Amino acid sequence: MQAVIFDMDGTLIDTERVSQASWRQAARDFGITIPEDILYAFVGCSIPNAMRMIDDEFGDPAFTERLFTRRHEIFDATWEDELSLKPGAAEAVTAARERGLAVALATSSVRERAVASMRRFGLMDLFDAAVFDEDIEHHKPAPDVYLVAADHLGIEPARCVAVEDSFNGVRSGAAAGMRTIMVPDYNEPTPEIRALCAEVLTTLHELPTALDRLKTLNV
Repeated sequence: MQAVIFDMDGTLIDTERVSQASWRQAARDFGITIPEDILYAFVGCSIPNAMRMIDDEFGDPAFTERLFTRRHEIFDATWEDELSLKPGAAEAVTAARERGLAVALATSSVRERAVASMRRFGLMDLFDAAVFDEDIEHHKPAPDVYLVAADHLGIEPARCVAVEDSFNGVRSGAAAGMRTIMVPDYNEPTPEIRALCAEVLTTLHELPTALDRLKTLNV
């Protein structure tokens, strides 16, 4: 093990809570209800895939565009005031560095917003490399974001640990050939997802001990 690569949304920063609230408000504004299974599926989902889910549910691509536009308006108006760090986030990144591991950020969020979020909490300068939406061709569950992060670090993917909160994120890290640690946010792991994980933790406070276990196993 030579590196730890962190997802951002729902893993380090509690963006999913703000995102879910903005979806629910946008739905109320249009007088609709978005099924809970779709809202949960949005966690760790790319925008194009999320739009396809809404298209399939409501059958009107023009409405999908209006709904997404309204959701973005609500999110943009609230995210700066509502965001918070996930418990143990700063300590987890610091602990990885203290163990002599390289640290990278791998997020599907656009660079401008991700950097602003990370700088707000004083985390951005802790990372040796960062990969954003603009840097990848295929979104999670494809492995692109993790493979690009490993490449930026100059470390083989098999020597990296991915830290994720979502199903698609776990699939992405595993597809990249990395040992993947899940810290569930909205969705508890299914048997399929649990089988892809090296560890499933309750909070990031547990990550230092998990890294020590993996180091002992010479992963």
